[in-house]
Amino acid sequence: MNVVIPKSTMESRNMKAIIEIPKGDDRRRHIKPDKSGFIDLGPTKDVIPVNDGIMPVHYGYIPETLNEKEGDEIDVLVLSDNKLKVGQEVEIEPIALIRREDKDDKVVAVDESRKMLQNWNDIPEHEQKLIEDFFSYHHKFQSIEDARSAKRCVDIGCEQFLRTQK
Repeated sequence: MNVVIPKSTMESRNMKAIIEIPKGDDRRRHIKPDKSGFIDLGPTKDVIPVNDGIMPVHYGYIPETLNEKEGDEIDVLVLSDNKLKVGQEVEIEPIALIRREDKDDKVVAVDESRKMLQNWNDIPEHEQKLIEDFFSYHHKFQSIEDARSAKRCVDIGCEQFLRTQK
């Protein structure tokens, strides 16, 4: 079976992310199932008290992908020096994949402002620790894998998304 990967993925070299929670924000948001807007789920610190509930990275999803275990798009942590807004689309390059025990894996990616980061080990140690503490508060990390694994995860997510469109 031949699978066509959507334009928004790595095959076009223009992978995109949609930001749900900007870095520094303290509100939990999630895209509505019909994609008509965002649902505000309240203060983050009520669920994740790490860093006083302040999001340490830009958090979002990769459109036209599906994480079958979670039932929605693949999550992405975007490292950026830019001020990004809720709903903003940003071009990204995956550099790592965080595998979690709950199977809600997270792609770690950079935008053009942090393109000097090529892999997890290039991220400053204090930033790595904050990401680890924040995103493993409820579910422990199983492993942190390389960019190739992250891109493969997105490929699989694209294939899963396409199967739901038939």
